[in-house]
Amino acid sequence: MAGTYSRNRVWNSELELWTGCVNKSPNKDRPHNNLGFVFLNQGDYEDAISHLNEALRINPNFAEAHNNLGSVFLKRGKHDEAITQFKEALRINPNFAEAHNNLGNVFLNQGKYQEAINQYNEAIRINPNYAKAHYNLANVYLDQGKYQEAISHLNEALRLNPNYAEAHNNLGNFFLSQGKYEEAISHLKEAVRINPDYAKAHHNLGNVFFNQSKYQEAISQFKEALRINPNDVGAYYNLGSVFFYQGNYQEAIDQFNKAIRINPSFAEAHIQLGKAYLMTGDRGLALKEYEILKTMNTGLANDLYQKIK
Repeated sequence: MAGTYSRNRVWNSELELWTGCVNKSPNKDRPHNNLGFVFLNQGDYEDAISHLNEALRINPNFAEAHNNLGSVFLKRGKHDEAITQFKEALRINPNFAEAHNNLGNVFLNQGKYQEAINQYNEAIRINPNYAKAHYNLANVYLDQGKYQEAISHLNEALRLNPNYAEAHNNLGNFFLSQGKYEEAISHLKEAVRINPDYAKAHHNLGNVFFNQSKYQEAISQFKEALRINPNDVGAYYNLGSVFFYQGNYQEAIDQFNKAIRINPSFAEAHIQLGKAYLMTGDRGLALKEYEILKTMNTGLANDLYQKIK
């Protein structure tokens, strides 16, 4: 928790600093922009928009404020508004690498891969040492199945920033998918060393141990992921699966139910829950899960029914 506390302390300090600057100089654009940026990072989007709009009222050609406002809209899922702001930032400053990167993020969220690639490459052309753009470009290539290009850019991101936890996580997840467990463990452990509160990396590390049948290590990592993010549906499901494989059916039932409480439409959790009920001899509750699965039309209901018969 120390890392989170440290970051919050920094942002609170920044909040006090720029709030004071705005109070002293309400007609200057930069204090409003910087205060809006602080609010953006704190997730206070309404206040961020208010101050960024004020910065742009004072100076309509403030490229950084347009970029920050676009970032707010991207966080809120308002893609069209985000694109408008990023393009305006680039009209004012065509060599604004961060705005190109952010515009790429919008296109990636929209599934427009080639447009995203073009923007990330432009950001890298302007700033070859832009680790975040290399990381984002790698993610596009991963989605496209272009693994060599993806690994190349993830490695470049780590060369530029060896403490890039997200890049270590994604490399670890890739090696997991390839069955290269030692390489996966190395990168995922590095990710959680850099950021001990990185829930996804703990979850992925649990997946590696699960695949290696190292159940206790897997349990430890899934529980850590859930301590950090109690709404991680997949971690509950995977933790339940570990307990199921260990023959600890009651604990598996508990975890599958927790997953279903968060996502009632999680069909795989319902089928595993039904199987766990069968292992404890409770055919009635297994049939209940079968009935639920039938309403989902997933094709998994028959699998459970065959077990019940």
